[in-house]
Amino acid sequence: MVNLALAIAPHVEETVYVMSNPSLTSTPEVVKNARPATWEGLQACRELTTLGINTLATTLFTMEQAILAGECGCMYVSPFVHELKAVFDESYHDGGANLALCVEAQRYYEHYAYSTRVKAAALLSVTEAKELAGVSSVTIAPDLLRTLASTEASGHDVDKLSLFTQAKHSKQHNPVRRTYLDGETSWREAFSKANDGKGLRNTKDAIDAFCEYQAKGEQLMLAKESQ
Repeated sequence: MVNLALAIAPHVEETVYVMSNPSLTSTPEVVKNARPATWEGLQACRELTTLGINTLATTLFTMEQAILAGECGCMYVSPFVHELKAVFDESYHDGGANLALCVEAQRYYEHYAYSTRVKAAALLSVTEAKELAGVSSVTIAPDLLRTLASTEASGHDVDKLSLFTQAKHSKQHNPVRRTYLDGETSWREAFSKANDGKGLRNTKDAIDAFCEYQAKGEQLMLAKESQ
């Protein structure tokens, strides 16, 4: 995967993130850029940040993960607005997009002056992309990107749908500041209870899927290199 990222880098203007294989990176000693938003993964991000290495916390489904990622100095977090299974299996429905997490996380970072930015992921439709207009950045699958490129919409129409625009014009209480940086037990407890345990289950399922697909990707790259 590192070799693949190096091959891609000359062809893009922005940052290329290397997704580490979660099955091989359960402890902070393994140095990679993109890390799963588990306790171990985020503590690794904390250590990498002190070394001047930019990190992205992925497989993120809860504010507990987002808060700890901000405290650990992650450059980006990737809230998944859908379960990963819904991205790969069109017949699976996960109950709807968790778009509010992106808005809540970005608002939290801005209010408490964290440098961490939100990079929304696992979008499934043009409407969801419009609703997230105003988020710092977005990861978009190729098929959806092609659909967006051929979709016409005025700034006014997008503004009407944008949850970020709606949040600016609504009266909201300031988010309550929480800290988990050196509180592993309290973080694990809060994370396991978030969304009635759904956040923890979704994170585990996403990590399992990433491990499977990354292993397949590595086998494909090795096969091509041997040709």
